[in-house]
Amino acid sequence: MAVALGLGVAVVTGTGVAWAEPGNESSTSDSGPERSVGSGETNDAAEQDGRPDSDTVTETDPADDEETGSAATERFEPPDDPAIDETLVVEVDPADDNAPVRRGGKSDSASSEQTEAPDAPAIDEAPDPATDETPDPAIDETPDPEIGEADDVAAPVLSRQVSVPVPPPAPEQPEPEADAPVDAPISLPRLVADLAGGTLFGTGPGAPIDSPAVWALLAFTRREIALQPTALTVAPAQAPATTSLFVGGNPISVLPVVPELVDGVIRGDVDAVDASGLPLTYTVVGAPSAGGKVLLDRQTGEFSFLPYGTVVSSGGTEKFGVLIAETTPFTAFLQGLPIVGAFVPSIVTALHQAPILNVLLSPLIGHSATVTVNVDVGALAPGDTPVAFTVHVLSFDGTPISTNFFPASGLQGGQTAPTVLNGPGLGSAGNIDPDSEWDITGLVPGLVPLRDAGYNVITWDPRGEHASGGVLQLDSPFFEGRDVSAIIDWAIAQGATTVVAGDPLLGMVGGSYGGGIQLVTAGIDDRVDAIVPGIAWNSLNEALYPNQAFKTSMASLLLLDLVTTGARINGQIYAGILSGALFGFLTPSAQALLASSGPTVLVNNITAPTLLVQGTVDVLFTLRQSVTNAQMLAANGVPVKMIWYCGGHGVCLDPVDLDYQDAMVMTATLAWLDQYVKGDPEMPADDIPRFQFVDQNGDFYSSDLFPFDPGFAGTALVSSGAGGLLAIAPVIGGSGPQTLIPFPYALPSAAPARNALSLTVPAPSPTETTRIVGAPELTLTYQGLGTGRFVYAQLVDDATGLVVGNLVSPIPVILDGRTRTVTVPMESVVYTMEPGDSLTLQVTSSATAYENFLAFGAVNVSEVQLSLPTVAPGVLAPEFASAVASAPGCSAERCHPTLPDLVQGLIPA
Repeated sequence: MAVALGLGVAVVTGTGVAWAEPGNESSTSDSGPERSVGSGETNDAAEQDGRPDSDTVTETDPADDEETGSAATERFEPPDDPAIDETLVVEVDPADDNAPVRRGGKSDSASSEQTEAPDAPAIDEAPDPATDETPDPAIDETPDPEIGEADDVAAPVLSRQVSVPVPPPAPEQPEPEADAPVDAPISLPRLVADLAGGTLFGTGPGAPIDSPAVWALLAFTRREIALQPTALTVAPAQAPATTSLFVGGNPISVLPVVPELVDGVIRGDVDAVDASGLPLTYTVVGAPSAGGKVLLDRQTGEFSFLPYGTVVSSGGTEKFGVLIAETTPFTAFLQGLPIVGAFVPSIVTALHQAPILNVLLSPLIGHSATVTVNVDVGALAPGDTPVAFTVHVLSFDGTPISTNFFPASGLQGGQTAPTVLNGPGLGSAGNIDPDSEWDITGLVPGLVPLRDAGYNVITWDPRGEHASGGVLQLDSPFFEGRDVSAIIDWAIAQGATTVVAGDPLLGMVGGSYGGGIQLVTAGIDDRVDAIVPGIAWNSLNEALYPNQAFKTSMASLLLLDLVTTGARINGQIYAGILSGALFGFLTPSAQALLASSGPTVLVNNITAPTLLVQGTVDVLFTLRQSVTNAQMLAANGVPVKMIWYCGGHGVCLDPVDLDYQDAMVMTATLAWLDQYVKGDPEMPADDIPRFQFVDQNGDFYSSDLFPFDPGFAGTALVSSGAGGLLAIAPVIGGSGPQTLIPFPYALPSAAPARNALSLTVPAPSPTETTRIVGAPELTLTYQGLGTGRFVYAQLVDDATGLVVGNLVSPIPVILDGRTRTVTVPMESVVYTMEPGDSLTLQVTSSATAYENFLAFGAVNVSEVQLSLPTVAPGVLAPEFASAVASAPGCSAERCHPTLPDLVQGLIPA
């Protein structure tokens, strides 16, 4: 369910993003020759404008990140398009030939069919009712619950090639006047940058990954207001060196906007000077006219622009509007207020666009001016010049998937390059920041390192989110998996991807939701050469419902993330989270939905070499998920290696050598792609240890054995005790929230409990170091009465007072008065125990991560036994920062970024 997969609302203080969904808005095109997007070949088929079936419009302001260039998002709702049926859903029967296809391309029997490109790329939106068949809107899009985790469930197999429909020619549109004002509805943002500055439950000691922003506080800001932009505009092509805008005493002077093509990306600068000396802010208020996307820095006015595919192929022009506004002492004061201040920029922007009112209020809110930016794509990127662009790729059921293409750095017209697909976290849009060093800090490389390494990069908005159509199904192989296969079809057809002996050179990266889609895609499409799934999962049932205990905190936070981003979600997800949060149970239908989402048994189909990256403090997709995937891949002879780093859906509280950790992950990812996608003869991925992990001290160790391999484990460290009487009640005295982590991220993270039974585990040797790696095993003998179904166990580091890994494990109990014994593996941990160190096992009554307000009773534990897995002598080797920092492709800037402070930007002062 939505609960599962790495969220991420874009949050900003200094930059902005906007895009338009192509449709009835006027689109401009020059009469230049039509050309294939991103290739040197000419298309015979023209392309048509359209838009996805999105019924929401949002505007976001991401938190400013000096290293990654985080971006704000401003989304605008175009006029209704009668050609688009927004209720379109399609049910897929896995028994027929529309089931998720196991694509060929790697075997001799299927290679010729898989590598044949369609006659023309499908880069348009929803089908035209006059020319395309419309699916029956009565058909449900619910995934087939029979795709589960049982061993006897067959994975989807290849039935036929999925073709990409070619849209009809687009009608020629007249060229608009250069100085025409942009007229588009304006939307208030539904989230606030000041309340969420990073990404939820981050990838390192910095802010958390894929942030849910302001949760429910921002729901009301999703309502749209149809305000007109101010009439005063500047046409860049005709503007003098400086244009003074002193209409009604307006002191803003605007300089000409001259877009440029820089290494395949259109860039520019909306620059202005204020005669009053007040600081200026820049906001996109007129969405790109043909469906493009613009990323705007709110403080400087610098922007990057992705034109829509039809504008690129026709050599046309696209425009968007920017509001330039003064920041007065009054508005600065309001923005500094706790909570309320987060809403001020959006409200002030709306007031600046209200005729008459903006003039009356100018002494308080300042003056403003609106500029229309015209981008002549045909002049900037003539012929087959590679240029970054956005487009809607039609999936198997006609759903438009908003897709962004970035050519490899230095790519010339007619050249090709290997391609990497980068999927976003849940709630996030596809990355469009051309200056991003990281997509997810410390985990997923951004556009800069991937493009500089010689790869084209494709990003996209997943089904049901942002500018894509359809209904979100949680990385279902029947839906999201087939969406990616359609993107691969399109990537091959548009001609910029290298194909060798019929095999396209394709890799995938991404974290959380973007990690899960890699495992799903590789399980149904053999054209993927290598994957690097970060903080992903094997089974959503095991991740969200371990031992049938529901992760209420993570489920609630992740659902709120989807709601605040306006995602269109399978209705069963709401019902499942409601029953889980209120009663602690998931219904059979909710469990079936989870079983049909994500990889599960499809991992057995994967042949692509896989580098697994998992977080030691990940409270959503714990280390156990990567162990399961590694076991399945290794058993099938697939090249697989595994990294455990301090990060994930959680916050790293122990000290870590950040430079080394980031360098190691970045270098390993690029080496994996270079060997298995590019076919680098130096085989750099061979130098990556088979298994490596970081302990609580920030020290990395490596091994040629996985934790499940014979010979890895040493003698278990066993301790036992008598237990005692434990009262069971919600919240009171239980584990969590972790007060060192800001709310609401603190809720799923464990903290020492006050109401607990304790067992001290001393270091086994007074002279030797003991390393604990893996899942501890806990045995309880007990009897009790009550409504509670669980007690909770965790390990506390007595030296720091922190719960190891911030992890708490649910232990199922039956409180019927009878004497019972239960043995359960706890969550996997990593811990180095020096002589004199000790750990404390706590068995407690409740945990905020699994909070159940119906649990009451008492349990008398007569015996406790804990077995800690240790590493055998001679199995581990230390890793050194110098070896990684000097690795090829790892520059100081790329492998050693400055991470934001843990708390900075998360909560207003």
